[in-house]
Amino acid sequence: MQRVVYRMMGERRGAARDGANPGRRATDVEPMRGWVPALRIAGGIALADWAVKAAIVRTMAQEEFREVIPGAVALWHVRNHAMILGLWDNLPLGGRKVLAVVASVLGVLVLMQIVGRAHRLTGAHRRWAWVFVGLICGGMLGNLGERVIHWGVTDYLSFRWGPYWLPPGNVADIALFVSIPLAIPVIVFELMGRARRGRDAARTRSAPPVGAD
Repeated sequence: MQRVVYRMMGERRGAARDGANPGRRATDVEPMRGWVPALRIAGGIALADWAVKAAIVRTMAQEEFREVIPGAVALWHVRNHAMILGLWDNLPLGGRKVLAVVASVLGVLVLMQIVGRAHRLTGAHRRWAWVFVGLICGGMLGNLGERVIHWGVTDYLSFRWGPYWLPPGNVADIALFVSIPLAIPVIVFELMGRARRGRDAARTRSAPPVGAD
């Protein structure tokens, strides 16, 4: 089981193995510290989300609407019992709980893979992955942490779009929304890393043995 966890988190081995390909996974022998900055970002987002939600609950009645910037931004206190974007609102509570658990487990597995693969990128490229994972984890923690208490999410921030006010969201939703475009550079850097490791592996295979004439 420990080996499976290590493989999911990118720590493939603790020391270089004889005959192992040094070009593809040379960084696997390094301690993987990507979870530290990612979890710091996630923790900051989740704490900020919970703090603002608590302030909204204390100071505004449900369905209360206040324009902060007239015609542009408003506080609109809504209790959202549906999933993201209002999906599956017609399902019974038990069904929504099962979906939330499954989605959370799948999300964590995917994020672990991202951190493990980003561990093999260059230092500058790794930071993009840490921010990406931190934003997603923070958004998940913010909303799922609230659902654990009373199975509902406090939404409060609404923007004007033409003649309409958009359905309100929260800090966790904003973090998840911002993470979407960051997926593009993370994918590009992973492809660049694979190409680089392939070139390094090809050079290693074509190099003459040490000591050969």
